[in-house]
Amino acid sequence: MKYIVTAWEWAVAFLVFVIFLIWFLIVASIWPYKTFIKWVRTFLQTFFKLLFIRVSLEGTDNIDRTKNYVFMPNHVSMFDIPMLLGFIPVDFWGIQAASHFKVPLYGWVLKKYGNLPIDRSSPRASFKTMLEAVEEVKQGKNILILPEGTRTKTPPEMGSFKKLPFMMAKKSEVGIIPIAFQGLWKINNITSKHIRPGKVRMIFGEPIDASVVAELSEIELQKLTRQKIQDLLDS
Repeated sequence: MKYIVTAWEWAVAFLVFVIFLIWFLIVASIWPYKTFIKWVRTFLQTFFKLLFIRVSLEGTDNIDRTKNYVFMPNHVSMFDIPMLLGFIPVDFWGIQAASHFKVPLYGWVLKKYGNLPIDRSSPRASFKTMLEAVEEVKQGKNILILPEGTRTKTPPEMGSFKKLPFMMAKKSEVGIIPIAFQGLWKINNITSKHIRPGKVRMIFGEPIDASVVAELSEIELQKLTRQKIQDLLDS
C-alpha cells in the first residue's frame, strides 16, 4: 500500500512542480515582486494540501515584522525549502547549495527569486557568499540558512552545525529566529524516497536577540542556537 501512496505522491508532486515552473516562467518577469511572492505562497500551500500534508504553524507571533532576521531551521527533508517558502509569513532570501542552481529551470527559479548559491567544497567561495548575505541583511532583508548544511540522518538529533552561518549572523548584527520541523521526517527523509501523507508542526521559537548575537562568540552562538532548535523539537 505504501508504494501506491508514494507513487501517487510523486506523480502529484511532479505534475504540480512542472505547472509551477511554467507559470513561474510566464509571470516572474511581469508581476511586481509583492504580488508574485503572494501567489507563490498560495501555490505551495495548495501543493502540500494536494499531497495530504497538513502544516500547522506555531509561534509566528515571535516574528516582529518591523525587524529583519536570520532564520535557522533544522534540515529534515527535500520539502524543507518549499515548506519554508510557503509558510514563513514574511519575505526572505535563502542560501542554498550551489548544485541546486545547476538543475535546469529549478536553478533559474532559485536565482530569479534572489537566493544565494554556496559552494561547500570551496571555503573561499563559501566565505564570499556569507559576506554577500551580510550585505543583503544590512539592506533590510531576511536571510534563511540551514545551519546543518545537509539533511539529518539521525532524528530527533540534528547533524553538526557549520560555523559560517554564525559568522554571518554576527556580522549582520540582527537576531536569529530558530525554527523546528516536527513530523516531517516521517513524511520524507534522506534515507528513503517514500512520501507519506501526514501532519507537520512548523514551530518558530523566540528570537535570539541581536544584542545576544553580538555578545556571544561564534561557537557560543552556535551552541545556543542548536539548543534552541532542539528544545523546539522536544516540545
